[in-house]
Amino acid sequence: MKDMQTFTTKAFSELPDADEMRSNGPGNEVMILQNESGTIQLEATLDKVEIAMEELELEIDSDVIPDEVMTALIEHLNISRDLDVPISSVS
Repeated sequence: MKDMQTFTTKAFSELPDADEMRSNGPGNEVMILQNESGTIQLEATLDKVEIAMEELELEIDSDVIPDEVMTALIEHLNISRDLDVPISSVS
């Protein structure tokens, strides 16, 4: 089984209670998404995810999303320089 990769947006990292949300669950302003195969997790603010989904013309109706949607979302956030740690490629 592969280790889970976690990607975090800059906006999520800058929240004063980011560590608390990781352990107690997200509040209304953040989303913690996981892909269906359980290999990627995304910690992001709701506004960044909504903007990305609108631009990609995709919908998210759950905190577990298809792998291809997660890949597109991570790539979009990376290109728009919203990720805390930029990546060269998404695997």
